[in-house]
Amino acid sequence: MKEFAPPAFETQEARHTPERHEVKVTTPEKAEHSPKNEIDPRQALQEARKAVNETNQSDTQLNALKELQEAENAPQMATPHIIDKNLRKISYNRTKKNIQRQLPVQERLLSKVIHQPVVRVVSETAGKTVSRPSGLLGGGLVALIGTSGYLYLAKHLGFRYNYLVFLVLFASGFILGLILEFVVWVATAGRRKHPQ
Repeated sequence: MKEFAPPAFETQEARHTPERHEVKVTTPEKAEHSPKNEIDPRQALQEARKAVNETNQSDTQLNALKELQEAENAPQMATPHIIDKNLRKISYNRTKKNIQRQLPVQERLLSKVIHQPVVRVVSETAGKTVSRPSGLLGGGLVALIGTSGYLYLAKHLGFRYNYLVFLVLFASGFILGLILEFVVWVATAGRRKHPQ
């Protein structure tokens, strides 16, 4: 049996001489004949590439985590909410139902009748045409001036006052007011398209 001396008894020269590792490089031709203990350089190269790719992937994952944390900590801008036709309709129906629940029974029934789609369409159409301010103003002025003149003539000439004249004058003034509004609208169309 061989005994080895403990390291404390080594000579000074042995301590200070660097150890030399020999690296045997085998060429592809000799790799086939090399012993089984040695590593194939191709395999070593593939393993090295795999290790480098893994470290790169972990670095990119760390960078992605840092970017995510920075994005979470960054001040958030308010995103605009798009209110489309369906959202308005849903909101309208919910509000209508909530208000109708708070009404007394008679008013609730009236509200349900008034808010039927057919009644609403008729009401909106009438609101856009019948209650035009220009039509009402024109009809009122023509009816006022026309019936005043007609009443004066009826008193001084002695014929009987006909109340149907008021309705005819009001309707003709209403139509005249709408026509004037349309003429003004056409005349100012160029200014609306190209504001100065």
